[in-house]
Amino acid sequence: MITEFEGIKIKLHSEVYEPAEDTFLLLKNIVDVENKEVLEIGVGTGIISIACAKRGAKKVVGVDINPFAVNLALENAKLNNVNNVSFIKSDLFENVRGEFDVILFNPPYLPTLDEDKLEGNIDYAFNGGKSGREVLNRFLEEVGDYLKEGGVVQILQSSLTGEEETISMLKQLGFDVKVVDRLKIPFEELMVINGYKL
Repeated sequence: MITEFEGIKIKLHSEVYEPAEDTFLLLKNIVDVENKEVLEIGVGTGIISIACAKRGAKKVVGVDINPFAVNLALENAKLNNVNNVSFIKSDLFENVRGEFDVILFNPPYLPTLDEDKLEGNIDYAFNGGKSGREVLNRFLEEVGDYLKEGGVVQILQSSLTGEEETISMLKQLGFDVKVVDRLKIPFEELMVINGYKL
């Protein structure tokens, strides 16, 4: 089955996170990527990376730990006739090389105990560990090594996992930080946090 979001055709897969409010909030707030090199961590269906490619990015690299997501994102890129995007399997920055102007991340942020884990690869999309911050904290510790000076990291944050902690970590790592948008949904508030590398 093919659905369409904002002019982007997307195939879905039961083992891959389907675009939802968090995806669309990030999509709405992507910085200007024209002629820039973009990295997306955790691509899911590939919709964010494909949008960046369509908006004139020089190069887009998308990674996901879930092999189903990588394959689906490749299919969806072909479906939308975008060529300046590549997708690779990687646990965060594990297989990433080089530095980028823009890095995007919608992390798995649900606080998850062992008994809450989902079966199969779809668990990667939701499981933020006991605190909900395990994957996000690993990302924050490494992101500066892959971002060019003057570059920006954009993070989709949930109120479930502490925006102040994310802002504080980014500031300690030398970023100028700004919350650029918010969306209240049942049980949580979503926001997009931009960190500018000085």
